[in-house]
Amino acid sequence: MQISTAIKFGFFSLLCLFGLTNSSFAYKELMIEERGGHAIRVIKVGLDGEHFVVASPAGLGGATTEELAQKVGGDTAINGAFFCPDDYSNCKINGKRTTHTISERVFLGDGKTRSTFRGDTSIRAIFSFDKEGNPFFVQRNSGEHDIGLWSDINKDKLDEIYFGIGNFPVLLLEGEDVVPTYNQYIDSKMKGASKRNFICSTQDGKTVYMGVVGGISIPKLPAYLKKYLNCRNALSLDAGASTAMVYDGNTLDRSPRTRVMDAFVVLTRDQYMKLTGLTPTPKQGEKTEGYQGFIPSSEDQKQLKFFLGLIDAIYEKYGKTKYQTALIKLFRSEMSKPDLPIAKKWLYNQILISLFTIDSFKSQ
Repeated sequence: MQISTAIKFGFFSLLCLFGLTNSSFAYKELMIEERGGHAIRVIKVGLDGEHFVVASPAGLGGATTEELAQKVGGDTAINGAFFCPDDYSNCKINGKRTTHTISERVFLGDGKTRSTFRGDTSIRAIFSFDKEGNPFFVQRNSGEHDIGLWSDINKDKLDEIYFGIGNFPVLLLEGEDVVPTYNQYIDSKMKGASKRNFICSTQDGKTVYMGVVGGISIPKLPAYLKKYLNCRNALSLDAGASTAMVYDGNTLDRSPRTRVMDAFVVLTRDQYMKLTGLTPTPKQGEKTEGYQGFIPSSEDQKQLKFFLGLIDAIYEKYGKTKYQTALIKLFRSEMSKPDLPIAKKWLYNQILISLFTIDSFKSQ
């Protein structure tokens, strides 16, 4: 559904009436835009010593991503690994039962306890965080390994894992595209263009991205992440029917199958200390607030409220089903324009979050 010229003109004529200012960088933001020809919805987390990424496991039968975020005291998360039976004893990849390792769900936050789930395969690696919040990969094969696959990635760091989730395929390993290594496990669905979930750390290890890239195949995803998000180490996460994202207490996805097995969750320093009992070493560098450093004024908030009210009026008159996708496409396209003022980025970003939101909850 295309938005009528009158509605589109009305939106952006009103937006241009407002002069908004301020700037800088953010510890956490939700990027909803078009980049490199693909629609993305990606959570960016600056690992500045004030913010951390942890893993939250579900019990038998799974849990919603909202529940997993709240379980560890957070309100921002994305679903983790591929869904398997509760005991993980019969997981198959591309119809193949593969050799087993411990390379999954080492995440309970005390540096020792590992998940009771077993039966993982040697093709999986753990996207891990140490107790200071630094990201790294680990895989240590406990038995036979599949030919052509890395089975000993940072194996000496297994005991340094504080939180982590294992999955396959590894997309980037120290900047190298390693998806070809998994050829025998890459099925036809993975080779087709679809929404793909991932988590990655950047070249300097100071930023983590986790989210969704639209309309791309697994074989093409590593090069995309390296070019457009500066990723150095990246892991594929479960997508499709298991895709689930929450941001600042707003649920942005809920598929027909709402229960997942684990999630990566973003915590503030205080939330992390409460969860773990640790006092992480402070990191040097500029600490920032807001959306890319932009702190909206009360007037900015009034403007946002006005536009959200305008969208509600459009939904009421013309129907949400008819216009929601078109509005998302419109504002996402605007977000991708070069040299867009930071204030408009904030405004469009907040509008997009509202357009995607299907439910809300409060963190504990």
